[in-house]
Amino acid sequence: MDKKKKFDFIKYRYVAFAISLLLIISGIAYGLITGYEFDIDFKGGTTIKAELKEEFDNHELQTLVTDITGSSVLIQKTSGGDNSVTITTEPITQEVADQIVETLKQRYVNMEEPSVRNVQASYGEELLNSAVVALVVAILIMLAYIFIRFKILGFTSALTAIISLIHDALFVIAIYGVIKFPINSTFIAVILTIIGYSINNTIVIYDRIRENKKIVSKSKEFDTVINDSISQTMNRTIFTSLTTFIAVFVVFIFAVVYDQQVLKEFSLPLMIGLLVGTYSSVFIAAPLWYTIDNLVSKIFKSKKSKKKK
Repeated sequence: MDKKKKFDFIKYRYVAFAISLLLIISGIAYGLITGYEFDIDFKGGTTIKAELKEEFDNHELQTLVTDITGSSVLIQKTSGGDNSVTITTEPITQEVADQIVETLKQRYVNMEEPSVRNVQASYGEELLNSAVVALVVAILIMLAYIFIRFKILGFTSALTAIISLIHDALFVIAIYGVIKFPINSTFIAVILTIIGYSINNTIVIYDRIRENKKIVSKSKEFDTVINDSISQTMNRTIFTSLTTFIAVFVVFIFAVVYDQQVLKEFSLPLMIGLLVGTYSSVFIAAPLWYTIDNLVSKIFKSKKSKKKK
């Protein structure tokens, strides 16, 4: 590739940092102001699953249940049965749940016996704590792996890789704040999937930086090595990301066509997250590493000069 045609990732790193901060802060702020949607997994509630054995109208079914509970109700058509539906409500008593079941039986005479599941709010706390522990453990393992594999590049390479993963996780939180998908176990799966995908792209770029540092002359500037390495892996990064994106996009189209809410809640944030993970691998991880590495070098040089005096 002609040197003149190479994009200077290091030169425009602060623009990339500013864009990320602006989008993340704006998305999370909007979510906090307008309110995040927490699913039954986190806030507790009752789910009723039934096979109605006939076509049904979501709005009609929602009105029917709302008249009994007096609160908001979520109606989701699910796969795996004859016009299967999942009804999610705020926490209700067994008496109210029985009343809903009897009303459904009267309206849908061929309906099979439904299942009723109550979820306590404490379950959501346990789920959230488990998710946080899983995320922390995953990040620590990745940190150790990157540090060992790329020891020649210094500890800052591992640190900035983890920061870019935190960037991706915060971006997902911002996405959920904007599109108002419920925060549930699917949300956790999306974050972990995006982090795993993003770190893979970052490792590919780091590996090329390590190889280039071995073969270039010592006089070559570190920013040039990083720019060359990102440019050399760009085709691989784009094609890999595009292939994965298309696969998830097909899942999303299927979910929209067949009104599969759970699949939509997984595929749409994942598509956006895949783009964000690719972006962070190219524009955040290595450029941030260069910035922090320079800062650390300046601090050590300053300390050495003070000792000499």
